[in-house]
Amino acid sequence: MNIERQPVRVAALLGFLLILLVVTAGVDGGRPAVASAAPHAPGELLFALSDGAADPVGVAASVGMRLQLLEEAGASGIFRARVDGIAPVAAARRLAAHTAVRFAEPNYELRVAQAPAAFTPNDPRYPEQQWFWELIGAPQAWAISQGDRAIVVALLDGAVDLDHPDIAANVWTNDGEIAGNGVDDDGNGYVDDLHGYDFVGAFAGTGDPLGEDSDPDVAVGDPSAGDGIDQDGDGMPDGAVGHGTSVAGLLAAVGNDATGVAGVAWQVSVMPVRVTGPEGDGFFSSFVKAMDYAVANDADIINISLASSVITEAAQTAVQSALDAGIVVIGAAGNTGFNVSFPAGLDGVIAVGAHGGEGSPDTRASFSPRSPGVDIVAPGNGLLTTHVTPVSVEPAYTTVVGTSFSAPLVSGAAALVLALRPEASADEVRALLLANAVDLPDGADQDWDGAGRLDLGVLAAAAQLPSPFAPSIDTVRAEDGALRVAGTAQPGSTILLQDLNAELEFGSIVAQIDGSFAFEYSLNLLPEQLATLDITATATSPQGVSEVVATSVVLPYEITLVPGWNLVPWVAVDASGEEAFASLPPEVTRVFRWRGGSWDVGLRGNSLLQLDAALTGDGLWVWLDSEGPALWRQRRAPFSGVTLRNGWNLVAWGGPSGSPDAAAAASSALVQAIFRWDAVNGTYSGFAAATPRSNGLSMIGHLDPLWVLVAGAGANWPGDVEAAAVNLTGFASGR
Repeated sequence: MNIERQPVRVAALLGFLLILLVVTAGVDGGRPAVASAAPHAPGELLFALSDGAADPVGVAASVGMRLQLLEEAGASGIFRARVDGIAPVAAARRLAAHTAVRFAEPNYELRVAQAPAAFTPNDPRYPEQQWFWELIGAPQAWAISQGDRAIVVALLDGAVDLDHPDIAANVWTNDGEIAGNGVDDDGNGYVDDLHGYDFVGAFAGTGDPLGEDSDPDVAVGDPSAGDGIDQDGDGMPDGAVGHGTSVAGLLAAVGNDATGVAGVAWQVSVMPVRVTGPEGDGFFSSFVKAMDYAVANDADIINISLASSVITEAAQTAVQSALDAGIVVIGAAGNTGFNVSFPAGLDGVIAVGAHGGEGSPDTRASFSPRSPGVDIVAPGNGLLTTHVTPVSVEPAYTTVVGTSFSAPLVSGAAALVLALRPEASADEVRALLLANAVDLPDGADQDWDGAGRLDLGVLAAAAQLPSPFAPSIDTVRAEDGALRVAGTAQPGSTILLQDLNAELEFGSIVAQIDGSFAFEYSLNLLPEQLATLDITATATSPQGVSEVVATSVVLPYEITLVPGWNLVPWVAVDASGEEAFASLPPEVTRVFRWRGGSWDVGLRGNSLLQLDAALTGDGLWVWLDSEGPALWRQRRAPFSGVTLRNGWNLVAWGGPSGSPDAAAAASSALVQAIFRWDAVNGTYSGFAAATPRSNGLSMIGHLDPLWVLVAGAGANWPGDVEAAAVNLTGFASGR
């Protein structure tokens, strides 16, 4: 396949393509986007042959495939064929590896372009939430995924109303624990921790025993419901009783259940881990144990809607342990309006800020910290969510403000990512969240400084793509005048092929829907001195994740031998006479090598006359005993040069093509004459360096075998310049 895809000639293809059309959005200069699945016509391929190849059935048979040709588009040379006994994706990959095949691919579906699907839930109070859900693309995300209860999100917060009808179905259950038997059934160190744990118990700071227990619930009569006393003096007695419940609702309120409101992830397991009391305060001793609990009980995500101006070593260590365990840690940036608070400000924690309300989504909320330090922003002003009201039997709801409530939106987004891509690492989840956020204006006071707004719809669409994986180069060939590279990378990845040592850039291609890529590049575009290519393929996934793989390929050197005598260069590695004969066409029966005063002669099949050796840079006389020409292909090897003997030398010119004057000057003043054999005319062309000059030789080509006359010993004859510093950026790509 060429580096640049050619436009599809629709008129030529409509007669035989099954045009069921795939919803695609343009990416990478108009290339079709990669779909999560790749529907294609069963058992069908589309492929094209390289120039000069004319037998598609024979080509397929040579790679062990049986094709039934269905149609050919004459203008474009594209065949449609049926293949049996092998999946079209695998068949296309096998066929594309053949040198005679330009490209091969399944007969993929197409679909008319249309707006992305959206899912609007039937929750009765959803219209009061609609402004912020639509702002961050939630309906589009819900059309793709609504979560998975296998994903566990630990909430380090206040107590949570576990019986709230919009939350109860998504509360985590410890399957290894038997409720109420007073035994630590699962051996995790906590007795009866069926739905999380309470690391606060009695009010913090009152002198009462901590009274930790296994119930993080908010219930009438439990200290978690408050005592009606304003202990923190903020004018709101027990002002944080509902904080954990409100955070849980934005993250995980069950959607489309005709009840109350919707959260981000309608299916998820919320693990309540209580670390603060009714007034919203607590101690780092509780925080540390809560982090350890979340890690030990296999949380995938930890939401921390807490903030502190104090940075303790103990808390940093606990957070780092969670990060080291591969957990996605997301924290509220705080409500100071200035700097990001702890623990959101720690490296590795995703710090969430808040933008303005319904009428000002691109501005910073007045309470939200500024960047740098804020990684992503989400709604945090005027959000309707769940609430706890112990004296009421009706589900309670409230409107909340603060980055505490922006954070669970991002945690819910991370849960959707893991539902779509359960094998994704924490780093991959972070990269997806940030790469698919909506750019926001920095503003005159640098409010955001590059932070983007959460976009659930774009994020879910990106998370559908297969997870990034390291590319591989499966096939590398340099023959028939072209470099051909084939391999696999994440579908939609852009693969840039380079030779960094020689400063070459071949061009880029995009991996197909099945992850395969194939590449062809004319060897005529390469510097003639190169003997090997050290190919580096950098594959960059649609999510911005890059992987690099490298390999080397020896460039072939092809010579067409004519019947009779041929003067040719030996450009392969040093070899014995037996190895040299083995590399030559079998019709070559005689080889003569000049040894600076005598001939080293080899006759094929003659045990007495055997060639001693063939050294890189030698010129050889070979006799082709046949009625027609023969192709001789050598594996090139770089050589550093040849020390010329006094008198006549038969050597290959390793420098660039040019005049014999330049060749003589590049070697030494000892060079007296240069002669090149003209195989067409059967004569020599000569150049004499002495005055008066005689120049019947106007041009010397790279690797031409030459007779060189030297007056004196020790003249240096330049060799092949392996790593030619030639930048090919901008050269025409493809054939």
